[in-house]
Amino acid sequence: MPTSTPARAEMGALAERLRAVAARAGGSVVADVRVSLTLPDLVRRADEVAREVDRAVTGPRPVVAVVLPSSVDSVVQLAAAVLGGHTVCFLDTAGGARTAAVLAALAPDLVVDRTGLHPHRARGAPRRDPGAAGYVAMSSGTTGSAPKGVLTSWACLADFAPHGAAALDVDASARWGEPTHPSYDLALTNWVLALAAGASLHVSGSLADRVRPLAFLARRGATHVRLAPGYADLAAAEAGRGTPCSVRVWGSGGDRLTRAQAVTVLGLGPATLVNTYGTSETAGFASAAAYASVEELRSRDGSVGIGPGALGPWRVALVPDGVGSDVMAVHSPHVGAGYLFGGGGQDYPRWEQGRVVTGDLGVADGGVLFCLGRVGRLVKRSASFVNLDDVDAVVRDLRGVASFTVATRDGSLVTLVEGEGQTMAAVREQLATRVAPSVLPDVLLAVATLPRLGNGKTDQAGAVRIAEAALQRA
Repeated sequence: MPTSTPARAEMGALAERLRAVAARAGGSVVADVRVSLTLPDLVRRADEVAREVDRAVTGPRPVVAVVLPSSVDSVVQLAAAVLGGHTVCFLDTAGGARTAAVLAALAPDLVVDRTGLHPHRARGAPRRDPGAAGYVAMSSGTTGSAPKGVLTSWACLADFAPHGAAALDVDASARWGEPTHPSYDLALTNWVLALAAGASLHVSGSLADRVRPLAFLARRGATHVRLAPGYADLAAAEAGRGTPCSVRVWGSGGDRLTRAQAVTVLGLGPATLVNTYGTSETAGFASAAAYASVEELRSRDGSVGIGPGALGPWRVALVPDGVGSDVMAVHSPHVGAGYLFGGGGQDYPRWEQGRVVTGDLGVADGGVLFCLGRVGRLVKRSASFVNLDDVDAVVRDLRGVASFTVATRDGSLVTLVEGEGQTMAAVREQLATRVAPSVLPDVLLAVATLPRLGNGKTDQAGAVRIAEAALQRA
């Protein structure tokens, strides 16, 4: 074993892949706005960090919490965990109380912040062994907002990486642009895919780059990006101001992608749109569909297809939910035992033998699967169920703007419509021609922008607060 390799390293398949691509890397780099490292230099720095962790922790699979902005230093910490056989959890420096709650639940051996690496456990406190080396993703599941941690092993990602890279057409010539913080599993999977393929990886810790992704991608000359669907709305606003789109592959992951958002992406430039489907609980993605033009789009009930439901050994199947609909389940050779912490008292996601039932509503049509939204977005009105996502899909179709419909605690439906210049009376009049009376929102509220989390997804709790405050004023 080379002397540069950390003593405790398990030299799993992902570590071997990272060392191999670094050894033959040409001009690939990992870069932020201040620092740029070649892949061989990244591995050397990561080995140093891994040895430091090994010296600080006695026992297998040290758990390291990284509280840093998205930067080259953060990528080094990820590579160190892979090469050293450690477990890592990334936390946003702006997370506040949520970060504190995760640290309390995770009980890491060490915490890395801007000042360095520090012991976290109290002297004499028992270690918590996660059972496998990997990363801990923060998952919201389909309901609730309390922190939930789910472990994804490096072995799982080693199996996933070649299939995920092929679906997104990522190789050593690619330049991956990533404006999202790695505390979100979507971004962390993107990092792993780029590194495992030997591609250049350009990251940013700037809030401005998250809200103006096209400008960030253009500055870095990115060829690839994969973002939550909400970023399509941000990109549309940028394109309207004349910002060009330079990427050739735009991947969508996370939430349901609407046809309107897909049309927006394909209208940005000569890019291929790859719509992926996966969850924090099952790692990466389990299905993908590529679209090169609007004419190729397959959609159902306003939702763009996610492909046939197969990616390497991962599979997506439909499972009856017991009330007349089907929900999606991901079959994987790496299904874990459940959440590492949090996640009690909810129906979905549900771990079963060889699969995780996600709680996302789904349908199959002509060999293509469609994700229609989350079970948690269904509310009962007038003895029938209303999918709140359907209301927003109609607003997009009619007005070409983003909206988000919520059910408040008193049972009212409130739709936040982005763009303060919108005339709500006109929106309501148009909606009434497309939805049943039981589906029509009680209140439509114009907002400058929808509240969003750092990963581009809509801040659902924030939207409810805005809606309830508006009802109180009324």
